[in-house]
Amino acid sequence: MAGRSVDLVCADYQVTGASMGHGRGGATFRCTVAPVTEELLKSLDDIARSNGTLRLVFPKRPLVLERIEVQRIEPSSALISGRVVDASP
Repeated sequence: MAGRSVDLVCADYQVTGASMGHGRGGATFRCTVAPVTEELLKSLDDIARSNGTLRLVFPKRPLVLERIEVQRIEPSSALISGRVVDASP
């Protein structure tokens, strides 16, 4: 895992539309996060460009994603997707 890492504490956001899929490249996770500030969007875009990781901190178990993609879908929300590299407690 190259690049930097960012933690996103999901309790601080509305996380909706979460889904898990599986393909040749492994498990993928996708969700919509709101509200997304310009600062957060820039940080997410930076880790996506640098091949960094995103650690989604859920109350019971964090989820680490790599190869993330970020797409703004409304002025205050974004769709985040990536390959799951760790889902340990």
